[in-house]
Amino acid sequence: MRHSKHLGFRRGPRISHNGGDQQRTRSRLMDTRLRQLSHWASAQFLPAGQATLSVADFVSVSDDASFRRYFRCPKLDRAIVFMDAPPDKEPLQDFLAIGNALSAAGVPAPEFFAVDLETGFLALSDFGDRQLLGLVQDEPDAVLSILSEVTGLLNTVARVDCTLPVYSESMLRAEMDLFPTWYLTRLLGLTLTDAFWPVWQDVCDRLVASALAEPQVFVHRDFHSRNIMVPSKGGLALLDFQDAVRGPLSYDLVSLLKDCYIEYEPWIQQELVEDYRQAWLSDPQVQAMTPIAFFQTFERMGLQRHLKCAGIFSRLCLRDGKSRYLNDIPMVMKYVATVCQSQPEFRDFFQWLQAFVLPDPMGRSA
Repeated sequence: MRHSKHLGFRRGPRISHNGGDQQRTRSRLMDTRLRQLSHWASAQFLPAGQATLSVADFVSVSDDASFRRYFRCPKLDRAIVFMDAPPDKEPLQDFLAIGNALSAAGVPAPEFFAVDLETGFLALSDFGDRQLLGLVQDEPDAVLSILSEVTGLLNTVARVDCTLPVYSESMLRAEMDLFPTWYLTRLLGLTLTDAFWPVWQDVCDRLVASALAEPQVFVHRDFHSRNIMVPSKGGLALLDFQDAVRGPLSYDLVSLLKDCYIEYEPWIQQELVEDYRQAWLSDPQVQAMTPIAFFQTFERMGLQRHLKCAGIFSRLCLRDGKSRYLNDIPMVMKYVATVCQSQPEFRDFFQWLQAFVLPDPMGRSA
């Protein structure tokens, strides 16, 4: 067991069984909702007098890191995906408003065929099953050209003009707070002493200041390889945009190029970051930044995002019973370590991570 009377000690991962109980309760509730969805879909898409659809007629497409679920109904003769979004957990209003704004700006977002806001059901375009993740895995020699096309899409997305919540200082800090709360303390079982907090506060202060100093644009917030679809008819399509905010220019670029689910070569990141900087040279703030300064801003934004993601993935496991997200934590922490090691301003935090986290980012040897 590694320990220190100064900085904290490891007690081992705290993977509670409560997540499983919550998952079983949630499954029972979701089965009830699927029955409701089948009745709603029947009323919307079947001719009068035709037998109603049953639960057995629906095939799960996926569930994501939220409470939303997605289904297809092969019995219908239309390419439709049904979204089940419990209104007390995942209200649809923002998804609809932002989707319409994206479509109006020429961004390939889903078309909405029918909606029931009260129950939280939505019928929308089916873009198929192929994600950007599968495309870049299948075509490794074409990764640069593929990602260049995606950054072109991002350039359009970032310029979408619609009313959005502000990615505020309080939001940025609340996201980073997930790291000590859920990852360090609850997943790894670290006890964080008084010596940790000034180091942590300095990291947060620097990252917030950097984010707020950037040009503020439309930010998808999850612009990564599992939310960008590759329809069979060609092109790209965008999903999961309901949490969009007005925030830092580099945020979605980080989500794409420092993806939590796939790692790209550093030279690819550097080349595409510079291409993106040049695409935004009409902005006075970007114009005033050297390529090195712009890349450092990108790196700091990545650190903020990945600290958040380590906390979110831990919470998804411990609270929601979604243990599969633990598999993505080692890559996330690799991103964190790389930035902290390369940036002198984060040297103290890197030394702390080296001592207590990085040798065993999943706490398996505790």
